Amino acid sequence: DAAVIDSVMARYYAKTGAYAGKVAIMDGTLKSEMYGIAARKGDSAFMSEINKALIDLAGNGKMNEIAEKFGLTADIAVNAESSDTYAGAEDSSWENIKTSGKIVIGYTVFAPIAFEEGGSLTGYDIELAKTLVGYLNEKYALELDVEFQVIKWDSKEVLLENGTIDLIWNGLTIDPERSEKMCISIPYLTNNQVAVVRKGDADKYKTFADLKDAIIGVEAGSAGEGVVRGK
Repeated sequence: DAAVIDSVMARYYAKTGAYAGKVAIMDGTLKSEMYGIAARKGDSAFMSEINKALIDLAGNGKMNEIAEKFGLTADIAVNAESSDTYAGAEDSSWENIKTSGKIVIGYTVFAPIAFEEGGSLTGYDIELAKTLVGYLNEKYALELDVEFQVIKWDSKEVLLENGTIDLIWNGLTIDPERSEKMCISIPYLTNNQVAVVRKGDADKYKTFADLKDAIIGVEAGSAGEGVVRGK
C-alpha cells in the first residue's frame, strides 16, 4: 500500500521514469537525517582525506555542479566552512589506500544516487565519488582507480569489515549505531524519510495515522525500515 523511502529518491521517481505521475508523496516527514560516507572503523586518516576533499569540492563549486544535474543543490550539507572531524589522524589507512592503488565503493541501485543510464553508471554519489578521487589524484600526484561494486544493502557492514569494499557511499544515513561501528564522514547531503503511495490512493492515505493497517514496503537494512519498526 505504501513505501517508506528517502525523499531524494521519492522526488526523483515521482517525476522521472516509469513511476512518473503514478505515485504521490504524502505530506510530512517521518524523520530528518543526513547522509555520510562510511569506511572501516579506525580508518580515520583515510576518512580525513575524504572530508577535506568534500569541503574543497564544496568550496570550489564542483559539488554544486554535480548536484545541479540531479536536482539536489538544496540538499547539499557541506560547505567551505565545514570542519574535518578526523583532522590530525595518523593511522595507516590512507597510506594503505595509496599502496593499493584503488578505492572500492559499495553501492546499490538507487536513483538519483546511483543508477544506470545509457549503459553507464551515474548518479549523484557516483559522479561525486569520481570527482573526489580525481581531486585526490591531482592533489597528491596519485593514480588511484575507483571501482564501484553492487552490494546487498543489508550486508554492507560485513563487506566493509572484511575488506571487500573500502567505502559505503550510497545514501548512507548517519546514526549513532553506525557511527559506533564505522568511520563516517562529515554529512554531505540532507534527506528525509517519507511515505509514498499510489496516486490513486492519495485520498485514502492523507496522514501517517491512515497507514496504521497498511502494508508498508521498505528496503532491508535501510533507515526506512528503522522508522517503520520504531527504531
